Amino acid sequence: MLKNLIKTGSIDLDTYEVLKLNGDIDKVEALLQGQVTSDISELANNNAQMSCLLDHKGFIQADFILARLNNEIFIVVEKSLTGNLKDQLSQFTKFYKVEVELLDVKVKGLVLSSNEINNTESFVYFKGDEYILSIDISNLENGKKESKIDLLEWKVANKILLNYLFVESDIDKYRPNELNYDKSRVSFSKGCFRGQEVVARVHYLGVNRREFVTAVVPGRVAIDTKLKIHGETLKFLDHKIFTTHIKRDDFQNDIYKSIEFIRYPDSS
Repeated sequence: MLKNLIKTGSIDLDTYEVLKLNGDIDKVEALLQGQVTSDISELANNNAQMSCLLDHKGFIQADFILARLNNEIFIVVEKSLTGNLKDQLSQFTKFYKVEVELLDVKVKGLVLSSNEINNTESFVYFKGDEYILSIDISNLENGKKESKIDLLEWKVANKILLNYLFVESDIDKYRPNELNYDKSRVSFSKGCFRGQEVVARVHYLGVNRREFVTAVVPGRVAIDTKLKIHGETLKFLDHKIFTTHIKRDDFQNDIYKSIEFIRYPDSS
């Protein structure tokens, strides 16, 4: 059933923009390595990775995609997060002689089946068993005929694939482990970054009795008011789709028998 909810194709992401980090590439890498949660040393040319920026208390300030092209690094970020991201980075860019430039380019998002991974020239940043997510910032026509998806279908695909789309209203509300970002955006082996001590303590010493999941509810079924919903509730193909936290002991509870929960493979 869940596969029927994911539509493949491309979309022009008008709410996203691209920042370019100008400066010596070694200094650009050093700047990012000390600030963002992902490991920049693992970002190969013509590749992308999900990452985020935290404050000293470990709360997420911005979520974004890092892409490397021709040994230059770009940041693809939701527009409402750009100002905060630039303000946070500007505290350190002067020490590395790095400038952040806003580019006048469009961002295209793609939802593709996994067997298309070798046929795409876009930046793949999410790899699942059956689907991949990628972005294109080239603004060049590649001659390929791609089916189009709309914004709702893009959001549904991200929710089903457990990729929470972070926006401005989420700033200062969550630490990475609360959104499963610790599984997709955080390196626990690269060394120090801002907020790393808090995130590592939660990861290694915390007891997580709740799990961040996507819930899919038939349209005729009311959503339990006890469930705290994070982000939007999407209405799509006679289903309601949202993200929430569930106590691990409650997954077998009869009150949730009409709900299909999507969980990380290593969680279920």
